[in-house]
Amino acid sequence: MELQAASWEQGGLEGARGALRGRLLAPELLRAFVAVVECNGYTPAARYLHRTQAAVSQQIARLEDCIGADLFEKPKRQLKLSEQGKVLLDYAHRLLALNNEAMERLRPGIVRGVVRMGATNYYATTVLPSLLAKFSELHPAIHIDLEVGVAEDMRKKLGPAFDLVINAFQSGQGNGVLLRKDPVAWAVSAHARPHLKAPIPLAVLPQGSLLRRWAEEALTAAGQRWVVVQESSSVEVLKASVLAGLAVGVFQDATVRAAPGLRPLLPDEGFPTLPSTEMWLERADRDLPRAAQCLYEFLRDQLPPWEAQGPAGVLEGTASSEPRS
Repeated sequence: MELQAASWEQGGLEGARGALRGRLLAPELLRAFVAVVECNGYTPAARYLHRTQAAVSQQIARLEDCIGADLFEKPKRQLKLSEQGKVLLDYAHRLLALNNEAMERLRPGIVRGVVRMGATNYYATTVLPSLLAKFSELHPAIHIDLEVGVAEDMRKKLGPAFDLVINAFQSGQGNGVLLRKDPVAWAVSAHARPHLKAPIPLAVLPQGSLLRRWAEEALTAAGQRWVVVQESSSVEVLKASVLAGLAVGVFQDATVRAAPGLRPLLPDEGFPTLPSTEMWLERADRDLPRAAQCLYEFLRDQLPPWEAQGPAGVLEGTASSEPRS
């Protein structure tokens, strides 16, 4: 028995030594790899990791050197995972999750981690800053990576890239917590008539915007020719262009009514009625990290749902700002 135990101990020791001598997959390299895959590119991954694109490229090269194989098929600019890349991606997710689990177990009582969140322009610039400042006081070890996005992009990224989003939907299509409802209106300068031009000049948000898609589809269905003359991710830039008489804009009705110099265009002027938007707080359909779960519960408590906002159903401050969607 003693000989057998000694033999087992020797074998276990040799196994441990073998594991200690093996090459290690550095968590930082795995994190860069997962970010490139989930963000669908080196540039967005670099923004997410707060690093340069060159630094992320070097990390991927080091990881490929470590495993002795290419992670992406050539040409690599298409970012199609190789067979080895597919295998490693699964391990990378599990290793990073295990690393996070170990950190949380070692520091019980302190919730730490990164929450990836997307939000419309209005919520990201007007509603969330003060709330996130309050949340950071409660949870100083949680870092929030907030990205301003447009509707279709955020819908695709919820789960793969985002833990939470505050996003715009057509009426009845959202999930989660309904925060507000907004009619949508065409708008022009009260002192200009760009809506009489052919094709109709439009000032709109980038592709993926719900309001942009509705505007383009409505005009096309009505047989109206149109052209985008101003595209910007900033609602304030679009409002300035419309006020200058450059183009027709598409905004939440509250924005049009609150902006001196803007007036809505009506159906009898040839502009079809557009759907209303709904703003929803959504969480990814998967197990959230503790940090993300904390933020979701905090926002759910701090942001009154639509039914609790009174007859007008409008949050304080919405009359002067435009929810980007």
